[in-house]
Amino acid sequence: MKVIDVDAHGIEPASVWDYLAKSDEQYRPSILRKERGSAIQTHFSGPSTKEYWVIDNYLYGKHDPDAIAEASKGEISIGALTLDDIGARLANMDTQQVDVQIVYSSIFLNIRIARKEAELALTRAYNRWVAERCSGSNGRLRWAFVPSLKNPQATAEDMKWARDNGAAGVLFRGIEGNQFLDHQDFDPVYAKAAELDLPICVHIGHGCPAFETIAQRDNTAFNRFVSDSPNYFAFSMLLRSQVAKMFPQLRFGFFESGSSWVFSAVQTAMHVRLQPPDLMALVQEKLRKHNFYITCELHEDLPTIIKYTGTDNLIMGSDYGHPHDIADTIYYRQSLAKRADIDDNFKQKVVRENCNALFHL
Repeated sequence: MKVIDVDAHGIEPASVWDYLAKSDEQYRPSILRKERGSAIQTHFSGPSTKEYWVIDNYLYGKHDPDAIAEASKGEISIGALTLDDIGARLANMDTQQVDVQIVYSSIFLNIRIARKEAELALTRAYNRWVAERCSGSNGRLRWAFVPSLKNPQATAEDMKWARDNGAAGVLFRGIEGNQFLDHQDFDPVYAKAAELDLPICVHIGHGCPAFETIAQRDNTAFNRFVSDSPNYFAFSMLLRSQVAKMFPQLRFGFFESGSSWVFSAVQTAMHVRLQPPDLMALVQEKLRKHNFYITCELHEDLPTIIKYTGTDNLIMGSDYGHPHDIADTIYYRQSLAKRADIDDNFKQKVVRENCNALFHL
């Protein structure tokens, strides 16, 4: 059974937009370079940000692969990050001791495209680009399809092509536009995902202008709780919704928001005041019934979490491409192996069996 890194990223170069259809050139993003002065306060920006994407007349800080590669101290090359050097990427995966990476977009985690025609054009360009880049990996690089949720019927029609060209899941953010993930507008995408046996991959990020206004009120520091909270919303809304009854085969993964919050979220969402062991039984029942899989993280109190969630619905990824600590991205399996407070069976399940149960690779 394959070892799957369920959360890896590519850093999109400007050439991703060369995959726009000729009729969609009017939507091509441009790059704004800041020569001097303080950083522009917008998403993905920081004190060292020098370049910005201009996408549908809105600014976003541009990920800098040079800075990420430098921060990795030689472990990750620019070409591996941008998917221009697949050999280097696969070599990193060998060091990781993983067979397959699931590649998520970096750009589309937080952008909000107002015009539905522009959203469809740009998501299609990205999907063409990442499909072509991953095609030379002999099946080791799979990718998350980026849907145009302002165009649910059109994007549902694109999903079979995506599945046939290496897509392993469908990317959602915890809030899409002004809607939570239980909204009926998303039913065509959920239906097609269930038909094609593709999971919904709820990654931290959001597409909500109102939430962005609140979140960016203080842009002086990265607030992890704010960045993760859309996933909490998505989990609780889906838990209380009819989505699982409508699409009983559909699976959901929740990525990069940890797992320490899950048992309290179940208790709060279901309006119950249970104590262990009844709360533990409820959490495990809901995860199983709703086909929910949660990424846990190396720093978490895994023995306590496992008591509540059980061992069948936890998965682990590296966040490759967005390295905060190289040990957590390249050497995450080695770090996991050193944990003396969890047994070897769980260490295998969280990177093998459970990941395969979600992605069906």
